[in-house]
Amino acid sequence: MKLALVVHDFDPGYGQGRYCVEIARRLAGRIEIEVHSNTWNTDPIPGTVWRKVPAWRKNVVTTVASFLPSAARSLRRYPATLVHAQGLSCWSANVITAHICNAARRAHLAGSPLTARAFAAGISPVERSFYRRQKNAHLIAVSEVVRREVRDNYGWSGASSVIYHGTDITRFRPPESTAERAEARQRYGLPAEAWVWLFVGEAVKGLREIIRILPQFPTVHLLAITRSVRDEYQALAESLGVAGRTHLRGPESKLELAYRSADVFVYPAHYDSFALVATEAMASGLPVLLGNQIGAAELITAGENGLLCDPRNPDSIQQQLHWIQNHPDRAAVLGRAARKTLERHTWDDCVASTWSVYQQMDSFLASKKVE
Repeated sequence: MKLALVVHDFDPGYGQGRYCVEIARRLAGRIEIEVHSNTWNTDPIPGTVWRKVPAWRKNVVTTVASFLPSAARSLRRYPATLVHAQGLSCWSANVITAHICNAARRAHLAGSPLTARAFAAGISPVERSFYRRQKNAHLIAVSEVVRREVRDNYGWSGASSVIYHGTDITRFRPPESTAERAEARQRYGLPAEAWVWLFVGEAVKGLREIIRILPQFPTVHLLAITRSVRDEYQALAESLGVAGRTHLRGPESKLELAYRSADVFVYPAHYDSFALVATEAMASGLPVLLGNQIGAAELITAGENGLLCDPRNPDSIQQQLHWIQNHPDRAAVLGRAARKTLERHTWDDCVASTWSVYQQMDSFLASKKVE
């Protein structure tokens, strides 16, 4: 088997890139792998060859539009027996991992920038055409949410599997001592004895809702790590009198330290196809409060290894956080159970399931050749 992994960026710092990097690392030496991507941002991987795909990276629209024909040319020049595409990254694939469904995502972008809304609206018909032409491919969805969305919005009726993203449970783990936790808190300017909520991700996935209920919790400090522009959220915190307890930070290279500094992970997202940040928090032993419709919520049994809330109902978020605050021992049990759950969802588990799909497709393609 010769595998072509097609992805815009072969980069462990991003969801799709991380997924492909983990696959390549674990299958290195077992099969021949060629990565067709615009960038390679990780160490060399034995037995893995990079085929650079030119793309115009001015914005997400130019990236997708220019990458598609370039990837097609690259795959014609360097043919493979099995092509694994990351969503709409090439026109023909044997295996497709759906990381998101933009047609479904559109309904959740009301508070997002116009560019994001315009992209989702424009790309949805192209995605629909892409999925409808892949009649013999196998769809890997990163959650049941995504599998249902691709089926309902794009008419997918072929073979499919749900394979959750893995989590690095060695990197993301609970603090081993009070000193380690104190050191992590010092990094973010957090008081040693404060009760700390942590939010990680795009601000539209719940940061405004969290800041708005912060006045109801006078002893809480909020640490928020986001790539989003933070000015309006800082202004909101100031208007509510909680700016001194709201710590807004940009992207963090040592994200594991943020999890070790916190007491609870709060992510009341209306929509997220999966949410690696949620599983990283679970692996870090934190009690998690998640929006009840996101992909990672499928790993939660409410009251056993985490809590769920209705993001559209501030009372739902507030009540769950009051429960955690009033029941610290039981919250700690949730965190330990969350960690146990993620020990069954490592990158090894993810790649093993993906390898099974590869073997099925390899056999299927071999049988088609015989016919």
